[in-house]
Amino acid sequence: RLPKQFGKWWWWMWLNMQLSDWPYVGRFFTWLAGLPLGPYRRTWPLARITSKPYISPKAQIACPDLHLSRGCWIDDFVTIYSNVSGGSVVLGAEVHIHRGTIIEVSQGGKVIIGEATYVQANCNFNGHKGSVQIGRNVMIAPHCGLYPYQHRMDNLNRPMSKQEIISKGDIVIEDDAWLGAGVQVMDGVHIGQGAVIGANAVVTQNIPPCSVAAGIPARVIGRRDSEKPQDAN
Repeated sequence: RLPKQFGKWWWWMWLNMQLSDWPYVGRFFTWLAGLPLGPYRRTWPLARITSKPYISPKAQIACPDLHLSRGCWIDDFVTIYSNVSGGSVVLGAEVHIHRGTIIEVSQGGKVIIGEATYVQANCNFNGHKGSVQIGRNVMIAPHCGLYPYQHRMDNLNRPMSKQEIISKGDIVIEDDAWLGAGVQVMDGVHIGQGAVIGANAVVTQNIPPCSVAAGIPARVIGRRDSEKPQDAN
């Protein structure tokens, strides 16, 4: 099946991906594996040709407690970072993280992304103080931000940057949700299964399953199941 599925260079890609997790030289072998395919999304097959996930040689990974499942694809210029206070990142099977996205954890926070979820370019997920939990088959458009924390702002005798970090709770996004471009989700928010959030919305409260929400702050403006079925005749 491999030659038919990946073309005449399947052996080259397979061999180099087998060596892609070697210490110090693994990035070089990953780069070699991608040469027959070309740039950007053309490297998707490399996440499936072996049991090893694909991590671009241009990605920046500094997270000791990182767990990648089979079929994960990490694009150019993705950053996955844990600061000295610690935290973990867990990516389920066939998760795709596109270029420019930053996933950062600290203070024991977590970012957990369920299988077959796609995160498009230039998103920002911060597992500080609280955690981010994203379900399966979720679509997250470019420039989305998930922030399970905020700064206090009531002490006028201290600069904003020095005030305490607080959190209303974790962010939870259930299976099959869709976040449009530029959506920002704040601490303590729960977005239900199958919900759709319109572009550039700021979500500060829970969104029920199968709802359509938009605006600043985001409000429910409809439901996906509200339309009456068409008459078969």
